[in-house]
Amino acid sequence: MKPSERFAKKVWRKPPKYKSKGHKVPNKSGKGKCAICKQPMSSSKSKLARRNFSPAKSTIRTNRPYGGYICNKCLKVQAIEQTRALAAAEK
Repeated sequence: MKPSERFAKKVWRKPPKYKSKGHKVPNKSGKGKCAICKQPMSSSKSKLARRNFSPAKSTIRTNRPYGGYICNKCLKVQAIEQTRALAAAEK
């Protein structure tokens, strides 16, 4: 048994006609961070590690290029820099 499993949080449940039993609660994944500025992103939501409770991907991250990976401020700066670099290369 892994140490992460041994020290996991437990919730005790007692079904009818049976003894109480401890069920391990999965850890929550943290808030998403921007890959450039390392600030927590407001759009990406944290979710449970369990598959049957995880929400749809469209509700977790933003539907745009690099959504859920780069925040909108950094994306805007990167787009402006790349556009200026392309314009300078054409001249």
